[in-house]
Amino acid sequence: MTIPPTERALLESLIVDNEDLEKLELKLAQFNIFEAIGVVRQELRHSNFLAFLLNPSENHRLDDIFLKRFLKRVLLEEYEPTDEKYTKVSPVDIDIADFTDADVRREWQNIDILIHSPRNKLVYAIENKIDAGEGIDKLRKYQTTVEQEFKDCRAILIYLTSEGDLPSQKNWRIYNYSKIAEIIDSICISYKSTLGTDIYTLMAHYSTLIRRHIVSDSEVAELCRKIYTKHKQALDLIFEHRPDLQSEIATRIHELLNKEIDSKEISVRFWTKRCIGIIPKKWEDNKLNLHLQWENYPQGLIIKMLICPNEDKSIREKIYKISQENTPPFKRKILTPQWTTIYTKPVLKSKDYEDADIEELMNKVQEFWHYFIKNDFVTMENLININIDKIISEDISVHPES
Repeated sequence: MTIPPTERALLESLIVDNEDLEKLELKLAQFNIFEAIGVVRQELRHSNFLAFLLNPSENHRLDDIFLKRFLKRVLLEEYEPTDEKYTKVSPVDIDIADFTDADVRREWQNIDILIHSPRNKLVYAIENKIDAGEGIDKLRKYQTTVEQEFKDCRAILIYLTSEGDLPSQKNWRIYNYSKIAEIIDSICISYKSTLGTDIYTLMAHYSTLIRRHIVSDSEVAELCRKIYTKHKQALDLIFEHRPDLQSEIATRIHELLNKEIDSKEISVRFWTKRCIGIIPKKWEDNKLNLHLQWENYPQGLIIKMLICPNEDKSIREKIYKISQENTPPFKRKILTPQWTTIYTKPVLKSKDYEDADIEELMNKVQEFWHYFIKNDFVTMENLININIDKIISEDISVHPES
């Protein structure tokens, strides 16, 4: 493929003698444990690691050092609650408290992190958001839950985001990831000799991850802005042609099918980013116009079996009748003159995309495919195949198309 001269010039100006780009690449080339395991912007993984650091009972050898430093710094932030009861905890209260009884919970009542210290009659709820917004009325719901479940406790409600976004509820304190990185760095400096190489390295890598990918006031972020300002056209061109998750999933499904379907005598009928159609060769040879279709959305993946448009109306009606006599696996459906879906099954749901990378998503797709091809598909294929002579020749009365 020939690159137009103007576009070639833009790309060359970006990569040739670009000191800022070389500096950025040098920084990003440094190995990071969290990048290696795909944690970069996965909210659930960040919550897991923060809960680990906040829990005095974990084996990080910090006891309650991180917990106390975090809570004291949160309490020092500007704060104007609507309810005075949320001002009853001071940094001094935290400093003198004994948190050896702290119970750190993940996803309790859907709250990202909840910390309860019965001895000190304190409870802390942390709502952690990196990319997504807070959700409709979630903070109000979590606040009500905390108040009802821990009536004898003083509460601290913390809204943790990448940039210190404003929460919808006034009683939630604002905190951001840049300050998390500062706390980690200060602990690494003060307790390096007692942390041990493993925990020190882990915390240092996490701080680096935050500064590289989460916050916008880091040196990496500044370099990115500088490079983008100078090479906007080239970067926009690259961005326009970048691989996206939806395309990547479509490509990987196509590769999966190519590896596995030959022995099953199935062929790929068509393939796009949005849809992938497959059909048993026996159905194709007999012109049944019946196929399986993967429907690939940005936040969902579904597999369907459809009766396709066919000039021979009787074939459509016969297939339809067989499907309606065998539910499940087929589904109840009115026969239409065009496309009629007689089987559907979700493969990936919107929740699967929240904190998953492509490898995790494709593992779920492969698990689904291996189960499907040995179960529902075999059943449906057998039902069609044992009736294929009837479908082709014998007259079967059915409900008329509507």
